[in-house]
Amino acid sequence: MTYGLITELNELIALRRLVNRKRAPINGRAARAGSHLSRIRGRGMDFAEVRNYQAGDEIRHMEWRVTARTGRPHIKVYQEERERPVILLVDFNPSMFFGTRHAFKSVVAARLAALIAWAAINQEDRIGALLFSPKEHSEFMPKSRQAGALPILAALSSYTQQFQQLQLEDTAVPLNHILMKLNHVTRPGSVIVLISDFYELNEECEKYLSRLKMNNDVLAYHVCDALELSPPKPALYAITNGRQELLLDTTCSTLDKNYKDWCNHQQLKIQTCLKRLQIQYSQVTAEMDLSQLVNQTFPRRRRG
Repeated sequence: MTYGLITELNELIALRRLVNRKRAPINGRAARAGSHLSRIRGRGMDFAEVRNYQAGDEIRHMEWRVTARTGRPHIKVYQEERERPVILLVDFNPSMFFGTRHAFKSVVAARLAALIAWAAINQEDRIGALLFSPKEHSEFMPKSRQAGALPILAALSSYTQQFQQLQLEDTAVPLNHILMKLNHVTRPGSVIVLISDFYELNEECEKYLSRLKMNNDVLAYHVCDALELSPPKPALYAITNGRQELLLDTTCSTLDKNYKDWCNHQQLKIQTCLKRLQIQYSQVTAEMDLSQLVNQTFPRRRRG
C-alpha cells in the first residue's frame, strides 16, 4: 500500500479538473492562523524600453547603467506579458518524507505543486519549476499549455518515490543555495511559488528572497505535519525512520513542554521571516482541501 507515500503521474494529471478558472473568495479555512497576504501584482511584465525618469515613476525600475552614462535619470519601461511565467520551487529534502496524517509532506507538496501548475495553465500562464533533493535537482524553463506541465508532473511523481532510496547519512540541500540559483534564472515579473517545510530557512535565505521579491511576486506554501504543530495527546507512541524504531513518551511533562516550545519557535521563525519580507504565506497540512486552497490563494491574472 503506497497511497500517501508516493504519488503517481496519472493522479497529478487528474487534479486538473479540481482547479477553477475563477478565484474563489477567501474563507476562514484558507486564512489559517498565522497566514498573511501581500499585494500581488497579478501579471508578468516584459521589458520594453528605457526612457527619461518622470515624477511618480517607481525607483525600483531605475536603469542605473544608462543613468550613469548620460548623467540623467532613466527608467525601464515594461509592458504586460501575454503569458506570465510561474516558477515552482519544490523541496524534497529528507524532512519532507515524513507524515503522520494521510500522506507524507513530500506527497502533499507534489499534489499542491500540480494543482498550481494546472491553475497557471488554465489562465494561459507559462509554468516552470526547480525541484531539489539530496539525490538530484531538476530545472524546467517556463512553457505554456500541457507541454509545460506534464514534464514537471512526471518529475514530481518521481521525486516522491525517492524516499525508498533515502539513506540515514543523506543531508539536506541548503535552501539558500537553491534560492541563489533561482535568482539567476528568474525573469522579472514572474510569480515564484515556494513549497517547502522551510526547515532550512536562514538569514542567507532571507537575503535571496528579498532580491526575488523586488521584481517578482513570491508565494510561500509552508507544508507541515500535524505532529510539527503540536505534540500528540499524552501516551507512548512508536515512531520509525524505516530502519530504526523508538518510543516517544509524551506523558512526560518536561518533554511535552519542550516539544510545544520547539513547535512554537519553529512556526514563529518561519512566519516572522516571510511576513517581514511581505511574502504571501499559507500553511498547508495533509488534512486540508488542497484544490480549495489553490483556488483561494493562487493569484488570478487580470486581463484587459
